[in-house]
Amino acid sequence: MAQRILAMLDQGDDPLDLVAPEFVMDFSRRRLNPVVVRGRDQMRAFAIDDGQQWEGGHLAYRPKELIDAGDKVLAFVRVSGRGHASGVEVEADTWAVWTFRDGKRVEWTYFGDDRASALKAVGLQE
Repeated sequence: MAQRILAMLDQGDDPLDLVAPEFVMDFSRRRLNPVVVRGRDQMRAFAIDDGQQWEGGHLAYRPKELIDAGDKVLAFVRVSGRGHASGVEVEADTWAVWTFRDGKRVEWTYFGDDRASALKAVGLQE
């Protein structure tokens, strides 16, 4: 499921059918524009707003490592894009934890480059 969602995000497709209605995206650890988004409507609005900042309307998501931890997936992903207004290329390797319930994603928690905290969030250690 995690690979399918990443592939959809990478293509700029809308993966909202694969998220639960009570979905929470916790990007409060992000350095730029930290945010917590709740529910499909807020997620859709966030995706539209965020997409306007990038050429092609979205970022690229390339999985480098996915670790199955039961109902959670620890994802190490290279995120990249070119700024719509600036034309500047950006790239970052980020850690996130995705939580699933009944085959749907219910939470996406961003950890940035904090691998240790992401591991701890799924009950693993370095």
